[in-house]
Amino acid sequence: MSNVDDRLESVEEARALDARYQAARAALEHNRKIEQGQAGALFFAAMAYGDAMEENRMFQVAAHWAKLVCIASIFVIPNLLVISVLL
Repeated sequence: MSNVDDRLESVEEARALDARYQAARAALEHNRKIEQGQAGALFFAAMAYGDAMEENRMFQVAAHWAKLVCIASIFVIPNLLVISVLL
């Protein structure tokens, strides 16, 4: 092989690496945009939840009962697991 062939091969490898870098960079940029959109959607959902809590009495009651069920399960489930393991 001549020096020209080596250089051509080196240029081809550099182009392949550059194309691979550009594809990876595009994928990272795409994922970053998706994550930014999800953060915006989370903020919007929190604001909509707050508005719904202020406007709808039934939603307030349902949310309160859901909180109570979650709190009760935190105390009940571990106790039931301990009882089932020990007996």
